[in-house]
Amino acid sequence: MSDVNQSPFAMLKNSISRSGWKTFLQITAVWLFMRFLTSLAAVEFSILKPFSLLEQQVALWPPYRDLSIWLYRIFLAPWARYDAVWYQQILTHGYASWDGSTSFHPLFVLLSYPLYWLGVNASLSLFISATFGALIFMGVFYHLARLDNEPKTVWLAMLLMVTFPIAFILFAPYTESLFLVWAAAALYSIRREHWPLAALFSFLAALTRQQGLFLAVPLAWGVWEASRVNLHGRKRVSWAFWLTPLAAPAGLVAWSIFRIGWLHEGTLDLSSIQRFIYSAFVSPSAFNVIAGQAFRWPWDALIVAVVKAVHTPDLSVFINLGLGIGFVVAFIIAWKYLNVTYRLYSLTIILVSFSVTTGQYVYVSLPRHLLLAFPVFIGLAAALKSSRSRLILLAGQLLVLIFLIYCYVLNGWIP
Repeated sequence: MSDVNQSPFAMLKNSISRSGWKTFLQITAVWLFMRFLTSLAAVEFSILKPFSLLEQQVALWPPYRDLSIWLYRIFLAPWARYDAVWYQQILTHGYASWDGSTSFHPLFVLLSYPLYWLGVNASLSLFISATFGALIFMGVFYHLARLDNEPKTVWLAMLLMVTFPIAFILFAPYTESLFLVWAAAALYSIRREHWPLAALFSFLAALTRQQGLFLAVPLAWGVWEASRVNLHGRKRVSWAFWLTPLAAPAGLVAWSIFRIGWLHEGTLDLSSIQRFIYSAFVSPSAFNVIAGQAFRWPWDALIVAVVKAVHTPDLSVFINLGLGIGFVVAFIIAWKYLNVTYRLYSLTIILVSFSVTTGQYVYVSLPRHLLLAFPVFIGLAAALKSSRSRLILLAGQLLVLIFLIYCYVLNGWIP
């Protein structure tokens, strides 16, 4: 079988059987370094402003008499902020139609449940899922970037990605690492024209986050490109081939049916576009998480954000808008070096991310949503020719990443 037609599973098997162990160990080394760095920063900063009662009562040193409590305080408690608390609540108490929990998709919690069922602490179960999800994503990312680039460029892309200031979230009990596993695997399968796997990964991505829906765009493009060749007589096109792009919305529809039908979250609200979007695709109770959120045209949402930034400036405004603008600049620089599939996926994620207004906040979680457009780092690595510019960018990103962990742990900025 040629490399072009290999599935992600066959590619993984062959890479391991040839020289993949060296690559795997290198990826693991980067992963371990980032895992250690982010954990060290989080626990050190948690001393400055202990958030939970446990952080206030248990010191970092000497070890607490109950070692399990001390280890929990060291490794887990500093990450229990914002959405991480929501996922812990869902894992321990399940979903409720009224409290905002249904705005969080289920797959991350479902994959963490077996550990919790076996008696592992809920926070630790989520922490393990996210941490190993980051490792798997980094492995898939390497193979995806390797399709078009030399190893040197691929490793630069990897480092640019894991040091991007918001990338610490890959090692927190959040859905980003798991979502990126599915998204990267879906894009890889599209490039390899392995459509059943592309459909499966897109479906799973939509069960992990709402943004999984937008994998339908690169899927549709990939199917169209493949059909242009197929229609010239190379091989017959099956009906299932044409249905592949529907896999991503199918995942979102499946979750919506469960929300509305099983959890009795109400019926579809057709009174306005906004109400329809939130009743059908997000969750009516999402306003209990962040009040005043809405979808607008990107230019309208940007105007709202700029006006708020001018009248009520704060640190979060500068972080969110600064990283948002920086990411767009990176995308523009990377554009020339990106495969069309990556361009379409990244552009869709960026436009949707800039289309969400968030009430009293200015683009809350914008950098985290933009991180989902991860192919940008592949193109950016190819575009950076100067060793000096690469070093400056990596060092600058790493410093800002540590600063954002500080803001997150001190409960002063919503990632």
